[in-house]
Amino acid sequence: MKRTGIIHAELARRLAGLRHTDTFVVCDAGLPLPPTTPCIDLGYRYGQASFTDVTTVVLADVVVEHSWVSRDVLTVSPQVHRHLQGLGLAPEPIEHELFKAQVREVAFAVRTGEDTFYANVLCRAGVAFG
Repeated sequence: MKRTGIIHAELARRLAGLRHTDTFVVCDAGLPLPPTTPCIDLGYRYGQASFTDVTTVVLADVVVEHSWVSRDVLTVSPQVHRHLQGLGLAPEPIEHELFKAQVREVAFAVRTGEDTFYANVLCRAGVAFG
């Protein structure tokens, strides 16, 4: 049994399986995902598990070389953008339709119970060496 870190078996497995340039998304409860996208659903009611809690834990466990958010987050939910910056990301704002199109190509999604508009971040895995 693990002592620390992520204890959700599927989430830990997916994160450990990331390779350089693989993408994944941590998203709110409402982001549309294709039925074929593997989804680790952590939401158990609106607001829980929160985007803030999940991103804090997940992003501490992986190397992210680039990230994106919907441009709308800057005006609609700026606290989400500030939170991601506080975790060391510099997410690139893109149009929401482009964001949703890129989400169709992710290796997996981590769905939270978040009920804040545009509380989503698309991440590209980096490498932990050199």
